Amino acid sequence: MRLPRFLWVPFELGRPFGAPHEPDFQRRVLHDALVLLERSDGPVILEDFPDDAPAGDDEAVWSCPVSFAVQNSEEPDLVRAARQELRQLAPWAELRPAPVPNSGLAPDALVDMLAAAADGDHVAVENLRLAADDLRTWYLHAAAQQPGRASSHERNTWFWRETALARLLGQVTARLLDDPDPVVRMFAERGLVPRDHFDVLVHPAQNGAPDA
Repeated sequence: MRLPRFLWVPFELGRPFGAPHEPDFQRRVLHDALVLLERSDGPVILEDFPDDAPAGDDEAVWSCPVSFAVQNSEEPDLVRAARQELRQLAPWAELRPAPVPNSGLAPDALVDMLAAAADGDHVAVENLRLAADDLRTWYLHAAAQQPGRASSHERNTWFWRETALARLLGQVTARLLDDPDPVVRMFAERGLVPRDHFDVLVHPAQNGAPDA
């Protein structure tokens, strides 16, 4: 990115200041970032923030009544499994208004779009990005309405490791990696599945997981 000054923080994605309800810690992060503006030993300054985020009060046990067992090779239809997940999560998602989807499409239509891409049909990468983002947001919104409390890290791990939708995204990614267009391949490497779940979802047979 070639930013002239950059403070790298070891926090969860989406929490650049660490943890909620920790104003003193958040001020430290902001102070360390702003101090970089006083330095002139560049042209590029990259500093690491030294501490992990404190455990917040959102780290309580999560009691999730909707649990998706990781499917084995006897259930290879990830599209059907993802649609079943939508039906199971819908009552929870309806408890509070869900975020407005950037794609303008309902979750079932977005799953249909991913299914087409997994089958080899051409779908614009921007549409795939919107579909993946909107569906993940919808899943996490539904999960957040369930009893108990969970950290965002716990909910993200649930999504990427326990849902058929995440495995479907891995399947789409694997197909796009073979696309002749280098732009599509670059998107597949970076745009659908985060790096810490990439190998498990995109190359499951190589990592001890069943390949759908």
